[in-house]
Amino acid sequence: MEQKLYSMVPVWSSISEDLLAYAKSLSPDYWSSYYNFEATQVPAQLLNRDGFLVALAQKRKFHAGILRMQPQSCYNWHTDTDRKVGLNMLIQDGKSHCLFMVEDNGLRCRVEELKYEPDSYYVFNTQVPHMVLNIEQPRYLFSLEFLEEDRGLTFDELLADIKGMNHGY
Repeated sequence: MEQKLYSMVPVWSSISEDLLAYAKSLSPDYWSSYYNFEATQVPAQLLNRDGFLVALAQKRKFHAGILRMQPQSCYNWHTDTDRKVGLNMLIQDGKSHCLFMVEDNGLRCRVEELKYEPDSYYVFNTQVPHMVLNIEQPRYLFSLEFLEEDRGLTFDELLADIKGMNHGY
């Protein structure tokens, strides 16, 4: 059986432009190191302007952040240690590639690229080896991390939650 890597959520974000403007407005002291990314937490008042996120927050506990990755950098192959699933949205890209390893043959591997669509959330299977290569400009990614009793939430469970929602509309 082939592993599930990612799935686009069937709703457009209403806050993607606001998230990017927020990230770009922050002074350097608002960013901190988080799992080798530069990260900042997203305020609740911004999240509350997106109906999908409001509906998801009624079902699951999470916090939201923006991860910044500098140009000419690579976040090497890994699986996440503290989360089984994420919810991501690319909010600024400058020639970056997010790859999943679908077959490992030692020095060579077969990959599948997640090509983010604008203003789109993706359920992201953090338990499949993946990596990010960023080339031209800072890359900004909105990401949810599930907390407390929802920390162990799986890819399939999050997909089922989203399928059962009216997406906040």
